[in-house]
Amino acid sequence: MTKFARSFVFVLVALSFVLAACGAPATEAPVAEPTEAATEAATEAPAAEPTEAPAEDPMAMYAPDAVEGDIITAGSSTVFPLSERMSELFQQEGYTGNITVDSIGSGAGFERFCKTGETDIANASRPIKDSEVEACAAIGREPIEFRVGTDALAVVVSAENDFVTGLTKEQLGKIYTGEFKTWDQVDATYPAEAILIYSPGADSGTFDYFVEAVVAPLTPNAEGKADIALGEEAVLGLEGAQFSEDDNVLVQGVEGSPYAIGYFGFAYYSENSGALKAISMEGVEPNQASVDAGEYPLARPLFIYSDAKILTEKPQVAAFIYFYLSNVNDNIVDVGYFPAPADALQGSLDAWTSATSGEAAAAPAENEAMAMYAPDAVTGDIITAGSSTVFPLSERMSELFQQEGYTGNITVDSIGSGAGFERFCKTGETDIANASRPIKDSEVEACAAIGREPIEFRVGTDALAVVVSAENDFVTSLTKEQLGKIYTGEFKTWDQVDATYPAEAILIYSPGADSGTFDYFVEAVVAPLTPNAEGKADIALGEEAVLGLEGAQFSEDDNVLVQGVEGSPYAIGYFGFAYYSENSGALKAIGIEGVEPNQASVDAGEYPLARPLFIYSDAKILTEKPQVAAFIYFYLSNVNDNIVDVGYFPAPADALQGSLDAWMSASGN
Repeated sequence: MTKFARSFVFVLVALSFVLAACGAPATEAPVAEPTEAATEAATEAPAAEPTEAPAEDPMAMYAPDAVEGDIITAGSSTVFPLSERMSELFQQEGYTGNITVDSIGSGAGFERFCKTGETDIANASRPIKDSEVEACAAIGREPIEFRVGTDALAVVVSAENDFVTGLTKEQLGKIYTGEFKTWDQVDATYPAEAILIYSPGADSGTFDYFVEAVVAPLTPNAEGKADIALGEEAVLGLEGAQFSEDDNVLVQGVEGSPYAIGYFGFAYYSENSGALKAISMEGVEPNQASVDAGEYPLARPLFIYSDAKILTEKPQVAAFIYFYLSNVNDNIVDVGYFPAPADALQGSLDAWTSATSGEAAAAPAENEAMAMYAPDAVTGDIITAGSSTVFPLSERMSELFQQEGYTGNITVDSIGSGAGFERFCKTGETDIANASRPIKDSEVEACAAIGREPIEFRVGTDALAVVVSAENDFVTSLTKEQLGKIYTGEFKTWDQVDATYPAEAILIYSPGADSGTFDYFVEAVVAPLTPNAEGKADIALGEEAVLGLEGAQFSEDDNVLVQGVEGSPYAIGYFGFAYYSENSGALKAIGIEGVEPNQASVDAGEYPLARPLFIYSDAKILTEKPQVAAFIYFYLSNVNDNIVDVGYFPAPADALQGSLDAWMSASGN
C-alpha cells in the first residue's frame, strides 16, 4: 500500500466514526418490548423476504443514561467552571454516577493524573509538559489532549480605579517583576501609590502562561533569551504580592483597593464585572471579537486530558468526554470563555474516536476509490498564485507531486496574498490561492460573485523574521513597541530606539500592501500604536502610517527586501522565516521581546510573531478537476515531512487534521 492511500484510508475510517458520533443524540429513547399479540402475529405470518435490520447506533453505549460508575477530574481553576457546567448537564441528561471536579491548578491536576493516578481527567489551561508526560508513562498512562475552548486572560483592577484603562505587555511585565513599585512609575499621570499585586499561585496554568507571555521577555538569561525560570523567580519573589490558586480570593483582593491589580481567566472577570474593570492590553480589550480575530495578546487554549486505557476500561469517562466535546460550544460563552477553533474541536473528536475505537492501531484495507487521486493517475494543469511566504512551500510540494508521477503542468506564482485572492476570487484564473493570512470577508464576497466558496486548508506555521544586516553589530533584540515606532516613523534614527545605538537614519524595508506578511505585521505590531478615537488598535490607521513612511522601500518580492537589508548596517526589514533561513549568512534575525524565531520558540508559543499559513480552493474545483484535488491531498499528507526543510514550522496536528477533513468533505469522499 502506498503512503498516499494508507494515510487517506486512516483518515477516512476515523472520520466515519466521528460523523457517526456527531449525529448521535444526547440521550437514547428506550426500545419498547414487543407485545404478546405482535409476537403471535409475527409467528403465524408467512415468511417474508429478509429485510436489512436498521443499523445499530454505535454511540448508544455512550449515552449519559447508559453508563454508570464514578468520574474523577481535577486541575485548572480556569477550566473548572466549564467542566463543572458540563458535568451538571451530563447528569441532567441521565447520568446517575458521581462526578468530582476539583479546582487545584493545572500543575497539581497533572500531578494527580500522572504521578498518583488518582484522576480520570486532568483539566489544564496550558499544554502538558514533557516532564509530566514522562511521569504519566511511568504509571502506564499516555495522555491524550482534548482542546475544549479558548480563554482570554483578563488583567483587572478595581472598579474604583479611575486612572488605568490600558497597559502594554512591557508595562505589565515591569509591574510583576517589581521594576514598577508605584503607579506613577508606570505613568507619571497616575497616583504615587504602591501597587498591590495579586497573582495565581505557581501550581496554576494561568501563572505559567502569564510568566511565559508577559514576564519572561523581561528576564533574559546570559544569552539574552527570555527565561521562564527567571521570570517565575521574579514574580514569586515580589515582596507583598498575594498568591492563590483560588481565583475568587484574587477577585476579592483586587476589588478591595483602587491601587490593586491582578489577572485570571476571563470567566472570573465576567462573574465580577460589577466590582472589577478589565483593562486593555496593547490597546486591545478582551472580548469575543478581539479573541476571534486573534488580536487580543493574552488569549490561550483550554484543555482536558485523559488516556486511551481509561476511556476503554471506563465507558462513563469516554461518555462524559464525548458529551463534553459535543456540547461545549453551546455552553462555553455562557460560562465566560470563547469557543476553540472548529478544526481544533474536530481534532479533539478525532482523538476521542481513535482512543475509543482502536482504529488507529489497525492497518485498514486499501481503499481502491483513492487510486483516482494518485499523482500518476491525474492529468490536466494546476494553477496556483498568492503569498510570497507560502510560495517556497507550494513550490516544494509541486516538485514532489511531479516526482511521484504527475505529468501535467503546475504554475506557482508569487504575487502576494491579496493579489492571489484577487486572481482566485475576482477573475477566477487560479485553482488554488496561497495565503499567509485568513481570507477577508470582502474576498469571500468577491468569490461568491463568481460562484466560488473558498475552502481553507491550514498547511503550516511561519515565524515572521525581523532582520538587519549581518554587519549590524548593535541590535540584537527589539520590543514590539520599539519595532512599531520604527515602522510608524516615530523613531527615525537608531539612537532614538536606544541611546547606545548610532545616530544614523533607519533604512526601512517592508513587503507591499498586497502581501499577507504586511497585513499580519500591521495588525500585530503597528495597529496597537495607531489607536482610533475610541482608543482601540486601528489596522487602517496602521497601514496608512507604514505606507506613508518617507523613504521606505516596499516590495512583494522578498528577495528584493533581502538584498536591500543586507546592503546597509542601518537597514531593517521583515519577511517569512524561510527567506531569512536562505540568507542567514548575510542577515541577522533579531529577537522580539527577547525571544528568537526558531523551532523551539514557535512550538512553545513563545515567539510573538508567528502566524498560520494556508492554501484555499473550492469544492466545485476539486470535484471538476481531480488533479487539483489530488495535489491538495498530496500537499496535506506530505507537508509535515518537508516543511522544516523549507524553513517553516508544522501546523498543529488538529489544524492539519481539520484541513484533511475539509478536503474529504469538499471532494465528496
